[in-house]
Amino acid sequence: MGAGVKAAGEGRAAARAGGCGSLASPSRGGCTGRTVIFSADDFGLSEAVNGAVTLAHRQGLLRCASLMAAGPQVEAAVRLARELPGLCLGVHLTLIKGRAVSSPEKIPHLVDARGRFGNRPVAVGWRYFFYPRLLPEIRRELAAQIEAVLRLGLYPWHLNSHLNLHMHPRIFPLVVELAREYAIPAVRLAREDWRTTLALAPAHPFPKLAQGLIFALLCRRARRQAQAAGLFYNDQLFGLLNHGRMTETYLLDLIPRLQAGVTEIYSHPGLYADPGLPAYRRRQELTALLSPRLKEALAAAAVEVSDFERLSKRMRDLCKKPSNLSNFPD
Repeated sequence: MGAGVKAAGEGRAAARAGGCGSLASPSRGGCTGRTVIFSADDFGLSEAVNGAVTLAHRQGLLRCASLMAAGPQVEAAVRLARELPGLCLGVHLTLIKGRAVSSPEKIPHLVDARGRFGNRPVAVGWRYFFYPRLLPEIRRELAAQIEAVLRLGLYPWHLNSHLNLHMHPRIFPLVVELAREYAIPAVRLAREDWRTTLALAPAHPFPKLAQGLIFALLCRRARRQAQAAGLFYNDQLFGLLNHGRMTETYLLDLIPRLQAGVTEIYSHPGLYADPGLPAYRRRQELTALLSPRLKEALAAAAVEVSDFERLSKRMRDLCKKPSNLSNFPD
């Protein structure tokens, strides 16, 4: 049963039992096998992205897509999602390089007069950190984005964000609160093994090293918060340090190096190069998701391909402790 077109109430009922973190830890009753979630960010950003998500899900390995509630092509993405009942949807929370769902009057310190967020990641990140007065507006806007998806009759099974800004130390606790409030069982942790990425894609080593170490530190605290809240989360991730270049060659080399547990591999596929979007290798990323060679490599390595819906439900079933039975509100 797919997640894309479920009524929000049905999805909420399925998620109420909660989870207990990842599947990798034997101490929590988890497995030690290898599982991959192939996901696509920016669903609703453009026609090229929407078409690639549809094709990669119908004919390829893509199992999850993250919907931008205020994306320029979100209405088209919603129509497509309703035709893809097996697509596990998430909310791609946006607080940078995009437009808000709320009107500027409701979040006056967060957006400009046109309702747009700032575009400079470092400046935006520091501003969100040093101005705690922004936090109520941030929470209000994130809730509005989740509610916008729910109003469409789509149930989100996971939360992540544009440029992974949800890992921000001021923002992640809000994301955890909202996941519990709206009974969304899973969240992305952006923990990437920078050693593996540098071995496979050695270009620009110092920015990758710095970013990898920063996100590793952020994930230590975030993991504890997610686990305490009973949220499901991925153990590893790829797509952060080599973003926009998740090609077939890269993924074929990556598969043998995957560790035990759940690895999310996210990309930004596109049917064609859109001059209005960042200059990622979108067509090559789509080709990778459609690759028969990649499917064969996964099967040969006994790597399971799954999604956040199935895995969060599995985690719920594994964790029968009474303390986990009321993680999500009625």
